[in-house]
Amino acid sequence: MANQAQAQKMTVSATDVAVEIVNMNKWYGDFHVLRDINLKVMKGERIVIAGPSGSGKSTMIRCINRLEEHQKGQ
Repeated sequence: MANQAQAQKMTVSATDVAVEIVNMNKWYGDFHVLRDINLKVMKGERIVIAGPSGSGKSTMIRCINRLEEHQKGQ
C-alpha cells in the first residue's frame, strides 16, 4: 500500500508546473542576450541557474519575474 500511495504522490499534472518558458528570446539592441531558452520547473522543485559571468542568468530571472520583457517566446 505504501508504494501505491507514493506512486499517486509522484503523478505530475499540468497544474503542478510553477514556471514554464518556451523558446524565450531577448535582445538589447542588436545583442541577442537570450536565445531559444526552454525551462520547466515543477512546484516544489528546486533548481540552480549556473553559468559564466555575462551568460544571461540575471536577465533570464528578471524576465521570469516580469521585471524585463522578452521579445519572443512564452
